[in-house]
Amino acid sequence: MTPPLRDRPGPGPVHDPLAGRSPRSLVRLARRASRAWERRADGLERLALRTDVPVRRLRMLGDAWTEGGASGVEALGAAPARDDVDADELRRIDGALEAWRRRHYPLETLHWDVWRNRVSVWHLVPGPDRRGDLDRRPLAHLRLTGDGRWHLYRKASQGEWWPVIVNGRRGPQDMHHCLEAVRIDLEGRFWRTPPRSYEGSDFWFGPGRYRT
Repeated sequence: MTPPLRDRPGPGPVHDPLAGRSPRSLVRLARRASRAWERRADGLERLALRTDVPVRRLRMLGDAWTEGGASGVEALGAAPARDDVDADELRRIDGALEAWRRRHYPLETLHWDVWRNRVSVWHLVPGPDRRGDLDRRPLAHLRLTGDGRWHLYRKASQGEWWPVIVNGRRGPQDMHHCLEAVRIDLEGRFWRTPPRSYEGSDFWFGPGRYRT
């Protein structure tokens, strides 16, 4: 019998400084943020002063552009209004996730849930009281955009889901590409290939590892 899950409380609502901008405006800002981060150390700080958007939010927007171009920026937005995932699509998603789990984590307890265009994957571990309850730790999050591209996210140090650069905006990226970029170690989790944009930032935790 599977022990009951104990959910951790999620973060409260956060004001989005980009709310109200058009999709085209967001893409332009994302390109600027990506260039600012690549060209100079204080580039994002300067852009933040000009646009009144916090540096961290610009960083996320720039990484979304680097990860998937306009499609990556689209994935940052709210989940599209739609009915529940149809049965055929749900079976395909479950099949891909189960095959990945059996291949890499046959002895690990994983759980995933699907809502609209979003899939969240959780690593289940014994709770601190050792009564048989399981805590779920965020392992990965995937989002599907209208062009058929999957986008991989991880839980960042301040609690938000953050885009992970897998193939870059010019490369194809399906669910398989995203899942193959994720690994778990005995202490929690790590990424097989660290996104270059995290090195030297508050996300960087050493070669191939990230702070939870």
